[in-house]
Amino acid sequence: MIKEKRNARRQPMRHSAWVATTPKQRFGCLVSDVSDTGARIEVNDSTAVPDIFVLMLSSNGAARRFCRVVWRKPHQVGVKFAASFAEAANAAQTATAEAAKAEPATTA
Repeated sequence: MIKEKRNARRQPMRHSAWVATTPKQRFGCLVSDVSDTGARIEVNDSTAVPDIFVLMLSSNGAARRFCRVVWRKPHQVGVKFAASFAEAANAAQTATAEAAKAEPATTA
């Protein structure tokens, strides 16, 4: 049995949204489940999604969440919500640094 890693309960849904890659550039996506702490987002190509971004839940951007990618599949990304873009960026830097420490050193 797979161990559940989420702290918050997921709610299945099908909601159109937009990944904002820059203030003027965005592309459509589908939020397929959401919790208080994150979401699963369906996209055409997960490699096009930056590590941190703004998820716009309304077309005018009034409803939005700051996100950090925590996992990727070819057409899906799992994101964790942050209180601000800066918080998402700091969490991404910390995760990258921790992953680098965890990698075993190689000898030449």
